[in-house]
This record gives sequence, C-alpha cells and structure tokens, in this order.
Amino acid sequence: MLLLAAGPAPALDEESLETVHMQRLDEAAPDFMLREASGEALRLADLRGHPLILHFWAMWCEPCRAELPALEALARDLADSGVVLLAVSIDEEADAARIRRYAQDLGMTFGVYIAREGDISERYWSWGVPATYLIDPSGLLVARALGPRDWTSAAMQSLLERFARSAGPTAH
Repeated sequence: MLLLAAGPAPALDEESLETVHMQRLDEAAPDFMLREASGEALRLADLRGHPLILHFWAMWCEPCRAELPALEALARDLADSGVVLLAVSIDEEADAARIRRYAQDLGMTFGVYIAREGDISERYWSWGVPATYLIDPSGLLVARALGPRDWTSAAMQSLLERFARSAGPTAH
C-alpha cells in the first residue's frame, strides 16, 4: 500500500525516472476529451488539481493484457491519494460494450475510456501501446513510459508516492 505524507512534492528526478525506464517530458499535456465505456465524458481540464496516470492499451496487445492486473493493484493502492488513473483503449474495431466486458473480465475497476469515441491526440500513443503518461496537477506532462512496466516494483512505488504527493497534502 502506498503511504502518502503531507508536504510539497519532491521532483521526479532523472535517476528515479531512469530506474523505472521512464522518459522525462516536461511539456504541456495536449487537451483531450474522452468517453468512458459507460458513455460519460471527461476532459483533461476536469482533472486539474490531480496528478494523472494516463495509460493507453489495446485488447489485441498481449503486453497490455499482462500489465493490466498490476495497474488494477496500483489503482487500489492509489484510491485515496488524489491520483487519477485512466485506461484508454485505442481499439478501433471493438465497440464500447466489448471493451467494457474485456476490462471487467480482467477485473479492472478504474475508469476505462475509448480513444475513438473522444477527442484525444494520437500523439499520446503514436509510439504504440502500452504507453503511460504522468501528468501533474497543473496539466504538465512529466514523464512517459513506452512499453509495459512493473507497476508494483519498489522503485515504481517510490516514484509514484512522490508523484502522488504533487496533489498536495494528502495522507492515509
């Protein structure tokens, strides 16, 4: 379980990012509008003030499928931290009901969104999937992970604890 201490968020330093094989970005996040598999719309602006983990995946992607249970565990750990985790399916052929069933079969309880039913730049996943972005509370792209990650490793947990603290004083 992530333990979050109150206080200012330390920067995600280069060494920590390299340890978990993430690339520093430090650029404005392109705006987006997504629709959840249930139909609910969400914009990047709606998430201001919250650190965001934006994860792109596809049903046909085996590394994505293997990684999703760890993301579900991460979502449970982050539940009270102020961090928002969004999973965005880039599937073009599957309808919302099929994507929702797939996610439910894998035990995903966090928000599952569909890229083609929203307005989100392909710039986010132009390198393929899985691709994951850390976006700070002000809307700045902090880091990117291309390919699957071990979201439960000690190094990743440490990095995400510091990222979660960027939401401000939250403790649990």
